[in-house]
Amino acid sequence: MKTLLTNLQDKFADLQERERLFVCAGAALLLMALLYITLLPQLDRNSDLAGQQKQLQADMLWLQQQQAVVSRLTNSCSASRASAEPAKDLLTRLIRRNQLRLKNLREVGDGVVLSLTSSDANRVVRIAHQIACRGFVVDSIQVTGSATETNLWDATLEVSYVN
Repeated sequence: MKTLLTNLQDKFADLQERERLFVCAGAALLLMALLYITLLPQLDRNSDLAGQQKQLQADMLWLQQQQAVVSRLTNSCSASRASAEPAKDLLTRLIRRNQLRLKNLREVGDGVVLSLTSSDANRVVRIAHQIACRGFVVDSIQVTGSATETNLWDATLEVSYVN
């Protein structure tokens, strides 16, 4: 190693002044290019992280501004435990508890279609809310006046399982 260094120093000493200047300038440019190439990924990563930080701070500020809106989004479902009883039994019990008459309850695909009669259309809306609170998705509600009796409402609810 020492001999290689001495050979380089001897060759450098044999060069003219102008050639030494070019070699030094070339070495300096090579060193700067090497530093630029090694530092460029770090600088890009730093600027990406700074951009992410600004975006996250903007998101955090927006979330803090929306705190009042989010607090109003809580639902009115009581915290109830998941029931192990079959879905048909649970839905039948809910309908009876709300004093509605169940005409038909049939499973269709991944859900249940309920046909019921009520003396008040608002009770149909309440039962839909209670079904949703029990972990079902109410896909559709159709409420029509009864064709056979006055002051009665026929309702059809399509309910699907969440899981």
